[in-house]
Amino acid sequence: MKKILLGLLALTMSATMFAEDKFGIGAGMGLSDSMYKGAEDKAYPMPLLDINYGDFYVKGVTVGYEFYNNDAFAASLFLDPLAGFAVDAEDLKSGYNNIDDRKFQAMFGLRLDADTGFYGVRTGLTAQVGEHGGEGKLSAFKAYKVDEKLTIVPSVHVKGYSGDFTDYYFGVSKEEARRNSKINDSYKADTAYSIGLNITADYRLTDNVALMAFLGVEKFSSEISDSPIVEDGVLYLVGVGAKYYF
Repeated sequence: MKKILLGLLALTMSATMFAEDKFGIGAGMGLSDSMYKGAEDKAYPMPLLDINYGDFYVKGVTVGYEFYNNDAFAASLFLDPLAGFAVDAEDLKSGYNNIDDRKFQAMFGLRLDADTGFYGVRTGLTAQVGEHGGEGKLSAFKAYKVDEKLTIVPSVHVKGYSGDFTDYYFGVSKEEARRNSKINDSYKADTAYSIGLNITADYRLTDNVALMAFLGVEKFSSEISDSPIVEDGVLYLVGVGAKYYF
């Protein structure tokens, strides 16, 4: 659910990061496959919050404080309470479903957003850390205004994951390997990365009502895809939503 929610908010983040006193509430529905062995694709209802008030903002479930902002650059601190790749062991197929549950983690981070001055391309850089390691993300995106109502934003990003982060979510301990008939040995996941491509669309029905759609794909490096509890190293995301702006 978290990955879809972030995707649906990608357009909102890029379009309103520099806005002030802006309030939006809405709901969405997302669908994602799972990286874990045997875990089924799931659809999730999602609340969509888009709040900017002075130096504070809420985007989805992420809460932030913007401590610097000019016409081309913004910097903020944020708290992401649902980071990571959570899964319940019982969702995996037989022979893999006696692992320990992987839980979401709260992560505290720094976000930098900048206008490159190159054909309207913007960049974003985030770094965050939590109990089970850290991750960083470098992204680039551009908003194309098709007409007065429709805006399309393609984006590309690269993420890096610390060894502690990947080992918590994708590593397998000796005890877990012993408990599962289809896992032959323990696996220690090392520092890893992923590359993602996304496209989002925003259609303004009125000045106050917007419809959103999101499509994305993310490919993970072998440190993650080679894990015995991972089905493959590609994650597909799709979602739709609607939001009302005050």
